[in-house]
Amino acid sequence: MVEFCPKCGGLLIPYLKDNIKYLKCTRCNYIKKISEKSGYEGVIKIKRKERKAPKVVEKTKKIDKEQMEKEKELLQEYYEVFLETMEQMEES
Repeated sequence: MVEFCPKCGGLLIPYLKDNIKYLKCTRCNYIKKISEKSGYEGVIKIKRKERKAPKVVEKTKKIDKEQMEKEKELLQEYYEVFLETMEQMEES
């Protein structure tokens, strides 16, 4: 559940101080104690050195020259039909 500051409307984010959970405004530093029933949980911060960038692997599909030529021809036909349709719409 997201809560907002009653003073300025800023976002209240949870933080822990002296083993007590609080909500703190990101704008005006308003502080509100969290009740135990609210369900907020702490987050473990990871140091920048420990972070690892994810590797992105994309599998590419190999297309032979014949298939590529067929696709080009189909696109050219589609484009010509599109142009003819546009010309007909302009005339009417």
